Amino acid sequence: MRSAVRVCCHRAGGHLLFRDRPPARGVEGSSGPIQALRNNRYSARRRGSPDISDRLTVLFDRAGEENRQFPRKKIMTMDATESPSTQASPARNNEANRRVPAIADGAPDSQDDDVSRLEQRMESIEARFQREILKVKRSADMELLAKNIIKTLRAIEFQLSSLQDETNRLKAKVSQLDEENRRLEAAFKLHAENSDRKIHVPDPPPASFWAVQDYDYGDDLVTDNDYTRRINEHFFQIVESQSKRLRRGTFGLQNDNEELYFGNPDEDATLIRYDDALLPHWVEFCIAMRKWQSSSIRGTIERTHPFCVYICNIELPAKVLQKLCECFMPGGLGHVEKFHLARNEFQGSDGIEFAHEIIQTNKKLTEICFERNPVDRGQDCQRLIDAIQRHPNISTCYLEGFCRGDRNGHDYLLNLLCKEGMRNVDFANCGVNTNGQSALFDIIMLHPSLVWLCLDENKLNDEDAIYLAHALQHNRTLETLLLKGNEFTSLGENVLKKVIYDDSTLNALDASNHVCTIKGLGIYSEGQYNVYRNEGDGDDKTCPKLCRARKIFHLLEERNNEGTNVYFMESEMGGDTLKVVPLALAAVQTYGQQKAKRGEWEDDHGCIGTIEDKAELSITYELMRSWHIYL
Repeated sequence: MRSAVRVCCHRAGGHLLFRDRPPARGVEGSSGPIQALRNNRYSARRRGSPDISDRLTVLFDRAGEENRQFPRKKIMTMDATESPSTQASPARNNEANRRVPAIADGAPDSQDDDVSRLEQRMESIEARFQREILKVKRSADMELLAKNIIKTLRAIEFQLSSLQDETNRLKAKVSQLDEENRRLEAAFKLHAENSDRKIHVPDPPPASFWAVQDYDYGDDLVTDNDYTRRINEHFFQIVESQSKRLRRGTFGLQNDNEELYFGNPDEDATLIRYDDALLPHWVEFCIAMRKWQSSSIRGTIERTHPFCVYICNIELPAKVLQKLCECFMPGGLGHVEKFHLARNEFQGSDGIEFAHEIIQTNKKLTEICFERNPVDRGQDCQRLIDAIQRHPNISTCYLEGFCRGDRNGHDYLLNLLCKEGMRNVDFANCGVNTNGQSALFDIIMLHPSLVWLCLDENKLNDEDAIYLAHALQHNRTLETLLLKGNEFTSLGENVLKKVIYDDSTLNALDASNHVCTIKGLGIYSEGQYNVYRNEGDGDDKTCPKLCRARKIFHLLEERNNEGTNVYFMESEMGGDTLKVVPLALAAVQTYGQQKAKRGEWEDDHGCIGTIEDKAELSITYELMRSWHIYL
């Protein structure tokens, strides 16, 4: 059947005749514009345009519904018997006959207009869709471009940072070279001024001179000839050599850390007594030192040359101290980094005044030594301690024998340890007595930077040993602790030994201190395989892991001698022994290899011994046999 019928009427013998017309273009079932638009819709859907295809589907369906729902017009026939009033006149009938074909002929044009409007709407939608696609593409391109720009900017920033670092390094290098050049210029000027200059000081006195003076050399075995040889070697020759280097500008050019030695630094060396024969040599050195420090250079050297001063076992009177204080003032070329005064036989407060002046005027000082120079007055002791504590850079101080007589150095030691950044402290033979207080050990327990502490020849007892052991259980920075000559009994020594090597259980051994080495209790031996040595081999630094391995293997080896390794492991692990079987076997091999590599050792008496390297096999066999492990 036809999907749609158009009825047209013509006048034929007074009756209206019906004539079917073919469906208009675009009606369902035809191949007109509507079908073409639908085909375009399906093509658009295949091209992957879901949004537009959905909109067009609605429009096409509406158009089809309108075409399918055209109303059928039923025209009734009229009899001749009807009322004349109801019949149309011939003229009216002719007009109707002319109008009906016109209306019928205009229907297809109206449908074509609808299709045209649909096509225009579809084209506008498609154009808008294309604009949106183009906008999305542009947005994606802009996003990609932005990412590329960001990557490029980051690369440029990295290159700029590298160039900036390189520039800073070059600037530092240029500055260093400029400073070295200025030092060379100053040295050249000094050399040019003093190349031909001779040091006008008297020759050292002969042995007969010292025999007449009748000085106490501190040792009855030292003769006048021995004293003459030692004073010539450790004073007159050294002063002359150092004065020449300072005069000629060669001091500080070859070594990074120059050292000025006066006297013999050995503790048991002979004391060089002061005599007026030494004063001209001191004066010559001080003049040369001042000229070197104040030599004319262009500009200012920011990184002055560090040097160290050691004046040991030489008596220093007030007249010499005054000249030394003037020559060691900070200058244009160098600064004092370390200053050592040891056994100088100061008179009254002269030594404290001199050390205090050196500390205050040399802000770059990092190490001060005032050993075997006992101070009589408590006020002088506190003055020196306060100067050290207020100094911005001192981190090492040696004050052995600082407190004379029965004076208790406990409070002075507390003040030193409270200084920020303190790393090394020698407070031996200072009468330290805690009187049952734990303040000293509380500081040691929480100290963040203390590395080396010497408390030899003090008055620490067993109660102090308990507090100290508790502090060492928590401290992991202190590497060396010297406790020789205190008042510990075997009880106190065992408490301190246990904190280093607690062999009660494996867990207790693991929690022991593997950093600190205690010296002075008779448990330390150089070069031996010693579980109380928390040190590396030879020049190696402290390694807590190796020390822990050494102790664990030593405990396993001792238990292996009695065949009790498995017994103790089962009692310590609480029934979970099999879980640690792989770990135990691996640990035995690792720790055993660490011990086997030690080869030979030499004890304090020079005896050579060989370390057994079969212990790990014996321990492994014991564990496998007891746990019934078969390979």
